[in-house]
Amino acid sequence: LDSSRLQLYVTSSSSLLPPPATALVNQWETDNQTNNIESRTMPSIIKLRHTYGHDPIRYPIKALAYTLSRPSLWSTVFKVACVGCTLAVLILVLLFVFALKPQAELISANLEWWAWLVAVLLVLLEAAVCTGLLMVATQSKAQTKLFVATMRMEGQWKEDEMVAQSTIKDFNLIKKAFVMRMATFPIQLIPIVGGAIYSAINATFTGWDYMDRYFDAIKLPSRLQRMEVFGADKSDCSALCYPSTYDADNAYARFGFMVGFLESLPIVGFAVFPLTNAVAAALFASDIEKAGGPSSLKLNDESSAAKSGTTS
Repeated sequence: LDSSRLQLYVTSSSSLLPPPATALVNQWETDNQTNNIESRTMPSIIKLRHTYGHDPIRYPIKALAYTLSRPSLWSTVFKVACVGCTLAVLILVLLFVFALKPQAELISANLEWWAWLVAVLLVLLEAAVCTGLLMVATQSKAQTKLFVATMRMEGQWKEDEMVAQSTIKDFNLIKKAFVMRMATFPIQLIPIVGGAIYSAINATFTGWDYMDRYFDAIKLPSRLQRMEVFGADKSDCSALCYPSTYDADNAYARFGFMVGFLESLPIVGFAVFPLTNAVAAALFASDIEKAGGPSSLKLNDESSAAKSGTTS
């Protein structure tokens, strides 16, 4: 019998059954109806659990609309982005004028077509590196300003408890997993696809870098930061080979992937998105605060309480 005929047969026969059996039949019918409803309403993809209520991958997109709707934020983004675009264009023009031909001649004295192609790729890479270094100087302070301003707008910046990231750390060029990022950086020369691959490889560390402003604000120790990001106290090197670093359920990997992908887009990627991504990090941090703070901090407090209870 198929399920529909079986249900008809059991329903029609239930009046002849004793009370305990009738109760079982009624329960079976309820369960069957519930399963049918779930099969119709549940999506075909696996639902990921989100520790802080929302999917972190959405914050960088939400930050765009959030920034545009608040003049105090978009005016800062506009000013810094204009400076960034001007620097990028200036550096690119200077390198193409003064560095392209000399590099092509070094590659091949006869200036074969492939030598020009390699030289163009080298100039683009050099321009990206030079622009990136200069952009750090112009953007980092603005990112901290945008981060703090956004958390204040969300009502989650605690003036008496939190501190803004220091100026020295703002200009720190050595990011998380720096060697891996430098090794995979040339992949971004491939438009869109290369950026997606680069972002996927470095997603968790990129997400951690952006959320570092929040961790510094609440003075979260390095050990608890690693536990929060990786799910265990792992060093950067060992975390590269740790499965949870690339887990689809890892909130910081999901956040970091979208952040990195947006920043890999041509022109606007390095001029605009690093600034709106700081707003995204603040929105993420605000939701963490609304949930009661980082889960690693709560677990650490529970562990400490359990140890003190055992000792007493």
